[in-house]
Amino acid sequence: MIRCAAILAILLPGLAVAGWEPVEASKRVGPSKENVSFQLPEDWLYDSSRHSLDASHDGMGLNRISVAITPHKKAFKNAKKESTPKSTPEDLAEDYIAELQTGPNAVRDLLVVSNEPAELAGKPAFRVHLKYRAAESTGGAAMESVAVGTALDTGVMLATFEAPSIHYFERWISQFDAVANSITLSPAPK
Repeated sequence: MIRCAAILAILLPGLAVAGWEPVEASKRVGPSKENVSFQLPEDWLYDSSRHSLDASHDGMGLNRISVAITPHKKAFKNAKKESTPKSTPEDLAEDYIAELQTGPNAVRDLLVVSNEPAELAGKPAFRVHLKYRAAESTGGAAMESVAVGTALDTGVMLATFEAPSIHYFERWISQFDAVANSITLSPAPK
């Protein structure tokens, strides 16, 4: 019994981060199937095995940076809205906010703290700062999120950061801003 517990104690931490890699200093990363790259904060872990790249320092529920390019037809599926390569940042911001309020993981008590013009990968973009309650299915915590998005020929690129309002949001928002400012539309190094 003790032997079994010792083996589990060794294996479980590795399983918890299977597929996740530590960030290497000065190494740009990006989603495996996209032509976007950026610099993540050191001491974070990331997973680029899907169409998006997700990164976290303390765990996905405590701080999460995500960068993804979603095809126009799927970008705002729950809100039943479609974007185009010519969608304005203002329209994208409106559709993004609508998307968060619909579907099975809709947020509650949404408050738009700010909605302003920005730049993402050298393109005109929106930047929204939101406060909300997470869906009950995910615990209902008081959360904050910042999203920066722009329309590309292939879809909508979104860089998002979300964390609980208490402690984690303020601690890591500057790291997210640095990530968003480092995004370029070039192939990620292999």
